[in-house]
Amino acid sequence: MASLRILLSAVSLSITMLLWPPTSPAAPQSCAENMNKIYRMVDAYDLLDNGTAQEYINDTLPAFEAACPTEAKSIKDLENGRYLRKLAAERAKRKKAHRHIKDSGREIPDSILFENLEIQR
Repeated sequence: MASLRILLSAVSLSITMLLWPPTSPAAPQSCAENMNKIYRMVDAYDLLDNGTAQEYINDTLPAFEAACPTEAKSIKDLENGRYLRKLAAERAKRKKAHRHIKDSGREIPDSILFENLEIQR
């Protein structure tokens, strides 16, 4: 009786596996994923050159707006250039912060710095 149940389970599992729809490895990306990808690419291009980032925006936004009209409202900052200005301001702030960092001279190894310290017990 137990062997019959095992056999029926194996047969039903085999049938289920045969009838189950195949998974597609190249599933279409959602609009949110596409929007995140656009922002990541703009960040990457902006590190190289602001003009390249603007070209990428000009090339990709029309297709994105056609494919995802409801999410297109979320990327107004890219269209009007506010996002690129924000990236430029952050880059200028980092550059200014790096200018204020002064070299403290030669590097002193930890072994010399801490040679006279003792662990108190």
